[in-house]
Amino acid sequence: MQKVDTSCNTGSGALFFLAGLGAGTALAVLLAPRSGAATRRLISRKVEEGEDWMKEKAAEAQDYVSSQGERLGDRIKDVAEVIGRS
Repeated sequence: MQKVDTSCNTGSGALFFLAGLGAGTALAVLLAPRSGAATRRLISRKVEEGEDWMKEKAAEAQDYVSSQGERLGDRIKDVAEVIGRS
């Protein structure tokens, strides 16, 4: 019987990303020699990048769950056929 890897690191990866984003933003605000407007633009751009990253990861997770559901459905059909022949 084939082993299936059920581990999913998407949640912890997203958490680390958001923590890093927050720390990076805080450091940028404190240490950057920019004006307030430039700093706000930088923060806005970083937030948009984080949003895009999260959307990409969510789409990947959705594809993964969908493919695993299809595989499970196929295996259930196979088992049902074997049981039906018995």
